[in-house]
Amino acid sequence: MVFRNQFERKMYPQNHSNREKNQISVERFKELIEKEQKYENFKKENEELKEKNDELQQQLDEAQAQIKDLKEQNENYLNRLQRLQADYENYKKRVDRDSANYKRFATEKIVRKLVGHYDDLKRARDIINTLEDDHSIKKGFEMILKNFEKLLQEEGIEPMECEGEKFDPYKHDAMLVREDNEKPENTVLEELEKGYYFNKEVLRPAKVVVSKKSC
Repeated sequence: MVFRNQFERKMYPQNHSNREKNQISVERFKELIEKEQKYENFKKENEELKEKNDELQQQLDEAQAQIKDLKEQNENYLNRLQRLQADYENYKKRVDRDSANYKRFATEKIVRKLVGHYDDLKRARDIINTLEDDHSIKKGFEMILKNFEKLLQEEGIEPMECEGEKFDPYKHDAMLVREDNEKPENTVLEELEKGYYFNKEVLRPAKVVVSKKSC
């Protein structure tokens, strides 16, 4: 066998050299087997990771879709809440306005009665002043009037001063028209009944005589 190998080396040195080149050691072969096994393992792990990644991507897409739905629901709930809040604010304002109007109406009704009583007191005073009664009675009546006037002022009631003003249908009731060429037409010449303001607004228009140019 040894002789044969030597003979082949001498007779066919080229073939023998190529065969030796193609031969590998057992260790090298085992190393290649191990590398191949590792490659297969890596390949399998990569496929598993890819499948897992696809699964995670699908879960992520589903989660994003759910998040989108939740955002839309939240926006709808927020819009509904804002509408409800706006409705409540409008309702509250309307109730407050109605309550204020009712209180004002009730207050004005009482205040008009007070003003009417005040007018009656002034008429009574004028009558008393024409009588030759005790001076103390007149003085006492004047005190009653002053106290009543103070009460009206404290409640925000103020008398109008209309004479000489231009006629204003918002605060004047024209009861009579009188010819007067000395003053501009539609000038208040006389107050027949006093008008009053309540909190700077007209409580009761003044009944007045208005000027008119003669023809």
